[in-house]
Amino acid sequence: MIKLSQIPRLLLLALFVVAFSPLAAQESNARMTLEYFNKTEIGAAFGIGSFKGDIDSGYAQRKMRNDQLIFPIQTINGFIVSGRVGIGLGLGVEIWKEGLFFPIFGHLYYDFKPSENTFFGSLNLGTAIGTRYETSYYPSGKGGLLFSLGVGYKMKVVKRLQFEYELYYRYQAILSHYTIYYDSARKKFSTVDEKFPYNFIGFKIGIFFH
Repeated sequence: MIKLSQIPRLLLLALFVVAFSPLAAQESNARMTLEYFNKTEIGAAFGIGSFKGDIDSGYAQRKMRNDQLIFPIQTINGFIVSGRVGIGLGLGVEIWKEGLFFPIFGHLYYDFKPSENTFFGSLNLGTAIGTRYETSYYPSGKGGLLFSLGVGYKMKVVKRLQFEYELYYRYQAILSHYTIYYDSARKKFSTVDEKFPYNFIGFKIGIFFH
């Protein structure tokens, strides 16, 4: 059975296979080329799903709704391989409703057509350095693994410059803890370290230069 923690790695492997299979087929007819690119993006995303909360004596564990909003700004630099596949390194800033993070990630994209106007798929995999702030409902937490998968459309503006629109799913691990209370007065308790999954759906726009 596949574990949830393995899904980002499996999706990354699948996207690599999809992206590089056409390139392998072209090797007999054309020489591989490399071209520098820069992509700068801004966007917004809203939280979906829930995560574990505290446990009060005699009650089931709480489920906390992911009510976070995030506003990412990021830039990616890398190389286009043979016109359709891009591989790069991204850095960014993410302002959360209750937090601040600095993502560092590897980026991979694949153009569905060898055209200046085309749909594309993208994948980010890395980590986010920063803090989810403490609230009255949960303690503070540190950033961990990040993963996102998106699909979008890029259109030519002028030579070597394109405008992008993208819808994406985002996963962010937060390293924190929840509390188990053993009495109604909440004087006897223990804490349990946990990696909390935060899931988001969002939209980005960007400028793509190559």
